[in-house]
Amino acid sequence: MEMKDSKITRPDPALAARERLLVAGASVFANHGYGGASVREICELAGTSSNMIHHYFGSKQGLYDEILSQFSERVFTVPIRIISGAATSRENLTTRFEIFLEETLAALIANRDLYRLVVRELVVFPVFEAYNQQLVSFLDEAKNAGLVRNDLDSAMLTGMILDRLGNQILFASWIRQTSGYCVITDEKYRKRWLKANLDLFLHGMLVGL
Repeated sequence: MEMKDSKITRPDPALAARERLLVAGASVFANHGYGGASVREICELAGTSSNMIHHYFGSKQGLYDEILSQFSERVFTVPIRIISGAATSRENLTTRFEIFLEETLAALIANRDLYRLVVRELVVFPVFEAYNQQLVSFLDEAKNAGLVRNDLDSAMLTGMILDRLGNQILFASWIRQTSGYCVITDEKYRKRWLKANLDLFLHGMLVGL
């Protein structure tokens, strides 16, 4: 699996010390993993004394947990809200599903270094389970409303959607080298990618039989 090291991000010195530690910690953890990250390196990058992590977070583990908590909130919580509640019409379903895909991809791009970290270290978030379950529920409710085929395997489609989104981040360098495109840096291609995938998920490939 492609897991390129990220560039070290130096926090804005205008930020409060606690926020600088969160930014610095995210960058160092993303580059070195939890085991390879040192409290000293994080504090030096943040421009704080070496005891500040303990002051604000209790320990290196406490800082790591807070960073991952913020990651899960940013990446999963907003998309969950978009698909909460049953779709009321075909147009409502397609609009909300499109926004759901856009918001999830945008969140993964904005937090791509940490996303690579959580995949590499096999971090599992309770909110991710809720995210997955909500998407399945959204599709199943659409079945009950006659908006989606009854024989659709909602759980399998959900897995396919999340794979498609996540792989654009995990394999961004390889995709750019082999195709010349990248959803992270090329906004025009990102819109094209989202449109094509939305069309595939909603309409499939074959002409109706």
